Amino acid sequence: MWRWPVKALRGETVRSAVVDRNGMAGDRVLEVFKAGSDDKLWGGSHPRMMEWEAAWPAQCGCADGTGDAPVVYEPSGAAWAADDPDLPAVMAADLGEDAIELRPHGRSYGRLLVVFEASLKRLSEQMGREIEVERFRPNVLCESDADAFAEAGFEPGSRIRLGDNDFTVQKPCERCILPSWDPYGRQRDKDLHKHIVKELDNRFGIYVRTEAKATIAVGDQISG
Repeated sequence: MWRWPVKALRGETVRSAVVDRNGMAGDRVLEVFKAGSDDKLWGGSHPRMMEWEAAWPAQCGCADGTGDAPVVYEPSGAAWAADDPDLPAVMAADLGEDAIELRPHGRSYGRLLVVFEASLKRLSEQMGREIEVERFRPNVLCESDADAFAEAGFEPGSRIRLGDNDFTVQKPCERCILPSWDPYGRQRDKDLHKHIVKELDNRFGIYVRTEAKATIAVGDQISG
């Protein structure tokens, strides 16, 4: 399981998380804009952003996060509170921008991005190399008995159960170019992007959502 508190930045692994109709707590709560505009900065245009990291707050992959704002880490490892007034200038200089702003990510409802292990394994086999799951920025990686890529055909509104919690399928995830970059934004794999577009109809993973408050954890059973 993963949480991505600031869009385009690297995220954190989690052992458990609270999920409700707004999505996973602490997930994709902020995004980066050019100051004074509605122009968003994202990994496709600024792969250097993936050298930065965000947590809700720092967890080291073991304990549940608490608090109401992310912690942001420079590529050097220096930590910042996301609402520190000096952070935008430091980040802007590193990204080669004049000025940036971190703003709340606007969305009318939340969703959970689920990737299936069988599909990731088959994709790696097709490409002839390991494809890192973090390229797809999922919230959950599931192991199930479904065939590879079967999730692309799941009917919207159908039920998936994670642990003791019911979720409904919203839709497949249509991919941008971001998975073609390695998780640190250092090298682009254009062949992977072309393969996803041509062979997978530009879809990988599915969005699910719940109306009720739920807690999910690594090791939960999946059924549907």
